[in-house]
Amino acid sequence: MNRPILMLTCFTFAIFICLNTYAVEDELAFEAEDFDVIQPPMVIMEDKEVSGGAYIMSPSGRAGWAEYEIEIPEETEYFMWGMVQEQDGVSDSFFITFDLLDRGEDDDLNVNTWDMDGPAVTWVWDAVSGRGMGGDPRVFELTAGKHALRVWTREGNSYLDCIFMSTDQYAVPLLPSEFDGRERTATPPKLVNHAGKLTTVWGYIKK
Repeated sequence: MNRPILMLTCFTFAIFICLNTYAVEDELAFEAEDFDVIQPPMVIMEDKEVSGGAYIMSPSGRAGWAEYEIEIPEETEYFMWGMVQEQDGVSDSFFITFDLLDRGEDDDLNVNTWDMDGPAVTWVWDAVSGRGMGGDPRVFELTAGKHALRVWTREGNSYLDCIFMSTDQYAVPLLPSEFDGRERTATPPKLVNHAGKLTTVWGYIKK
């Protein structure tokens, strides 16, 4: 092999090694009902036809949420999909936030609105969008370490069965039962009570 070809081959190989060394490729999938914390009236609904046998929903708009502890191995960008179902054009959105503490009633979450594509009275994968946070699909810039993903109710009777996350914008979402990859770091589930209010669990907690 002459010298120019050898140098080009070595250079190409070096680029290949660098890209494969530093490219972050990560995916995870989990059931929506496998939360760490839940705030009623967000509730778990049993359904033997869906992934994991249950999904979450709230009968009331802007009331209730579910939170998940996510372990991120390295700082990078993530995309998210949800297996969702909507009944009509007024039951087709959630709020999605990371690392956000409890918000007051006067705080505006609309910048984090996830508008589902639809309507579709069947279960479908839908890429998480961000009405005021960078379009569709939304890009989540996450640092290495633990993060709190919170799914808030925006419109009542919006159903969420499971969540899939990937560093690849063009990944094909998989159900947790189909996924042969890592699991998120989870802690025992908790039920949140607000002072002066009686908390009622609608349905059951799957643990």
